Amino acid sequence: MMNYDKKTYDFVNFPNWLTFLRDEINLTALGMSFARLPAGKGYTYLHKHKKQEEVYVILQGRGVIYLDGEIVELSKGDVLRVNPEVFRALKADDESELVCMIIGALPADGYPKHKNSRALIDDGIPDWDRLPPWCEGNKKVIELNKKIRAEREGTN
Repeated sequence: MMNYDKKTYDFVNFPNWLTFLRDEINLTALGMSFARLPAGKGYTYLHKHKKQEEVYVILQGRGVIYLDGEIVELSKGDVLRVNPEVFRALKADDESELVCMIIGALPADGYPKHKNSRALIDDGIPDWDRLPPWCEGNKKVIELNKKIRAEREGTN
């Protein structure tokens, strides 16, 4: 039984506008889409969310995002988080298309569980005794895992 979903996308010939991944990779806990806006084109209306926080990851090109009256410039490599209540709209630069990944999720109530966690949702369950195939038999990795385990369990 497959416990994952995988799909390959052609970013060079990506379709214009929005491509939602929910059904394509069976998303159940977060929203994810790709936007490809042709040069000079953008959203035709503003939107906000009731609870969903969004993150925009700029993959190619340049553009701007309108955020409650402020215009923020965007370019390849930028990562922008937007609060749910903020009205927003994307537009590609007049001379460049804009390609981005848009990720949305609802508040992670009850997380993080541990105050020193670097992860927002710290529900990972390590199996310290099972190594990936590329680490099997590697004594340095085994010792590193012992050290990490002791740090996480507070026994160092």
